[in-house]
Amino acid sequence: MNFFDIDGFLYLLFFSVGAIIGSFLNVCIVRMPRNESVVFPSSHCPRCQAAILWFDNIPLVSFLLLRARCRACRQPIPWRYFLVELLMAGFSLWTYARFGMSWALVPALVFVAGLIIASVVDIEWRIIPDEISVGGMWAGLALSYIFPALHKGPASGILGAGAWVAVILAAVCIALYLFRMFQHKLSLEPWDRNVLLLGALFLAGQWGAFTLASLFPCCHAGLFALADALQGAVIGACALWFTGLVGEIFISKRIVTPYDFKGVVEDPEGLLKSLERDGYVDAQGNLQPAFRAVKTAAGLRLPPGCEAKRAEIFEGIQAVDEGGVMGWGDIKLMAMAGAFLGWQLVGLAFFIAPFFGAAYGLIKIIRKQDTAIAYGPFLALAFIVCLYWGEILLRRITVMYGL
Repeated sequence: MNFFDIDGFLYLLFFSVGAIIGSFLNVCIVRMPRNESVVFPSSHCPRCQAAILWFDNIPLVSFLLLRARCRACRQPIPWRYFLVELLMAGFSLWTYARFGMSWALVPALVFVAGLIIASVVDIEWRIIPDEISVGGMWAGLALSYIFPALHKGPASGILGAGAWVAVILAAVCIALYLFRMFQHKLSLEPWDRNVLLLGALFLAGQWGAFTLASLFPCCHAGLFALADALQGAVIGACALWFTGLVGEIFISKRIVTPYDFKGVVEDPEGLLKSLERDGYVDAQGNLQPAFRAVKTAAGLRLPPGCEAKRAEIFEGIQAVDEGGVMGWGDIKLMAMAGAFLGWQLVGLAFFIAPFFGAAYGLIKIIRKQDTAIAYGPFLALAFIVCLYWGEILLRRITVMYGL
């Protein structure tokens, strides 16, 4: 590759810009789970709080020159910072090589950046920030209309099929959800009503965008892409929600992990050991009948130092008892992916992701660890596969089955 010609310059440019974006992703990864601003204060060492000077904040380069240590306190800098910058730089370069100088670059890079944040935070905290999943979903819908190239102009027949798949899948999920409410004697909370209302608006919106595309040919591409994005958000979310609902109805095991208390108490593992000693969970974290005998937070036995967080701890364990098979963060991440990829590719990702997750889960079983896993990174791997090779895989599948 000759870096003195225009192609070489563009490759170098995208790699450099990707590294800069990766530096900002590190800020999001550290601050979002703590509900801190990603803008203020400026970059500083989390240990000694010393401000990081501009020449110590050059992506990739500064980490190597400082030998992975803070200039002020000489404490180690986690390698994650370097790896996130390198990963985003590599994906930026790869995305340019895959899509060229097309408008598909914009939504593709935004999507990949969101997946990196979601994956790293999910690994460390077992949560996916709403700023990424929900905010990313709205960004995906807007970018699909503004930059429809990523959706490749889905045919009207494909959109028609997607519309019916979305309606049927949503109806099945609602039926299962109502059955689960009856099974556990739950009431419909305001948050649940908002989710159902938003889903109904998305279903109506996809029909509206599809209809408007036929009435206004000048906006044909953007409206078709928007319809595909709305279908993708509904189908992606409902596909994973369906899996979770089936699990919650038929699987009785509820596993509590230290991640359920991360950010709540200083020593999540110590709290879990205390819960085990008091018979609320077993050695693997499986919830025991002793907890269900506790009716209020006041009746929960807790170690010293956890009293101030009694209500949060009790509510956290209750949340595991009522569900715990599929997190809402994963469901919202699927909705985000559907908005970017469309209904066909997010459906393909739904079937690919378990192969990644199953391999890791099998390792945990062999090592006799708890079987609860952060599913977000495996979903992200499946989304990456579909972003870059999804169309090829779909063509091969249709040829294989003569469709």
